[in-house]
Amino acid sequence: MKLWRIFFSFLANSFFVLNWIGFVWVSFVMASGKDGLSIFLTLPWGSFLTELSNISQQAHVDSGSVWIAWLILSLAYSLAMLGRQHSLHKTPTQTHLDVASLVKNKKREIESDPELRQSLNKLNQLLKNS
Repeated sequence: MKLWRIFFSFLANSFFVLNWIGFVWVSFVMASGKDGLSIFLTLPWGSFLTELSNISQQAHVDSGSVWIAWLILSLAYSLAMLGRQHSLHKTPTQTHLDVASLVKNKKREIESDPELRQSLNKLNQLLKNS
C-alpha cells in the first residue's frame, strides 16, 4: 500500500513540475512576440470565461483565454499541493507526541512495579560491572 502512495505522490509531483515548466515556456513564447510583455495586458481578463464557453460550440476560442484558464488552474493546483504538503508534515508531529506519551506511560508502569524495578536495577548493575 505504501508503494502505491509513493508512486502516486511521485506522479503528482512530476505533473506539478511539468505543468509549471510548460506554463513558463508558453508564457516565454508569448512574450517573445512583437508585443513583448505587453501582450499580457491585452489578454481578455474580464471575458475569458465567456470566450471559453465557445469550446462547446466548436467556435473560435482566443488563445489568451486558454492561457488565463491555465494560469488559474495551475495556481489552484499549486495551492492544493501546498495544502497536501502541509498536512503530510503535520502527521509525523502527532506520531512523535504519541511515542513520547507511550514512553512516559511505560516509565510509570516500570516504576510502579517493584519486582520489575528490582530486576532492572540488577540488570543495570551487571551492565556496569561488565
